[in-house]
Amino acid sequence: MVLVTGPRRALRRRPDDERGAVAVLVALIAVVLLMAASLVIDLGLARDVRGQAQNAADASALAAGNVLYDAKGVAQPALATAAAQDYAAANFRVAAAAWAGCKDPGHLAYAPTSQCISFDDADRPSRVRVRVPQRSVKTALAGLMGVSELHIGAVATSNIDPGVVFKCSLCVLGEGPHTLGNGDATVTASSVHFNGSVSTGPNGHVEAIGDGNEITVETSATGNYSPAAETVDTKMGDPLGGWAMPAPYGTARTDPCTDGPGVYGDATLGNKDDCTLAPGLYVLTGTWSMGNKTVLKGVGVTLYAVCGTPTAPTRCAQGQAGGAFDATNSNGVNLTAGAPGFGDLAIVYDRNNTRVLNIQGNGETTITGTIYALSSLLYANGNSGNQVNSGSIVVNDLYMNGQNSHLVVTNGIDREWRVPPSGLHLSD
Repeated sequence: MVLVTGPRRALRRRPDDERGAVAVLVALIAVVLLMAASLVIDLGLARDVRGQAQNAADASALAAGNVLYDAKGVAQPALATAAAQDYAAANFRVAAAAWAGCKDPGHLAYAPTSQCISFDDADRPSRVRVRVPQRSVKTALAGLMGVSELHIGAVATSNIDPGVVFKCSLCVLGEGPHTLGNGDATVTASSVHFNGSVSTGPNGHVEAIGDGNEITVETSATGNYSPAAETVDTKMGDPLGGWAMPAPYGTARTDPCTDGPGVYGDATLGNKDDCTLAPGLYVLTGTWSMGNKTVLKGVGVTLYAVCGTPTAPTRCAQGQAGGAFDATNSNGVNLTAGAPGFGDLAIVYDRNNTRVLNIQGNGETTITGTIYALSSLLYANGNSGNQVNSGSIVVNDLYMNGQNSHLVVTNGIDREWRVPPSGLHLSD
């Protein structure tokens, strides 16, 4: 018997079921994608909040720097602190209470109310650092990874050139060098300033008496100073530059001792024991000189040295020599300021008048008011003294010499001039 069979068929094994493994893989990938999405969303949110925080810090630091100095150049850290807090509140909703406990490991030297608003100096700050208090930002999905919130803050520092504030009642503003010889210059209740350089002789001395009063020079000082002269590296301008100097006026006169206020050319007061000027303005287009016995007095007067003639007084051109006051041979001068329109100015030279102003006589000279001769040399030489009360001295140059030569400014009026703050910017 023949057995006939069909083609042999190979036996096939059923593959393992892989559907479970795929499901696990998909689940893992989904978790990773979800975590990545949470990071993208939460880090994006953090970046936006971080940008807001940085904008708030920048604005706060600039706002603080903008009000750091008042119109007189005096530092106001309290006002700057308040401005920084106001801007942080407006731009980042920082509550006032948040500043009290705020910590800034990098804070500057002076932090009066909070480490997070600090200044590099209490008196003349040039930097303000603001660290915005941290804010806790709740995460949207990162909590799945155990990160429930992010802490975000920012820091900014503004810089400003604080400028320079000059105060002086003895202000010598020429380029120098200034040589005071062996005379003594003493200022009470105010300060002293010299543009350029200044030197005294071995027996000369310059002193500023009173707390906080100082002696400043633009370049250098040699000799004797108390307190020690401080270099400010900046030239002082005319502290009376904003005053509109009146045009010279008046009727031509010849004898100041009898004719009263008016315009005078050369005038010799002679050897008059008592020459008393009537109150008012005396315009000098020539030189007033005095004899050995002359004692010049006057209350409510101003001597105004200009150019021109008694019948046509004018202001001086740049570098022009005009009228002059010369007390070289007098036996004493006692003048009190007060002409209308001149305030506390007792002796005034036109700003361009280069003639020498000589207040040194054989007796004491006492001026109650201010001496203002911007382009002139004040000559205070000799063996007697000169005193300015309740006023100041603003001149181009000062010369003193002589064993007993002294210049005293008592309760002087501070003449102030300043370079305003400038260059406010954020640090890089």
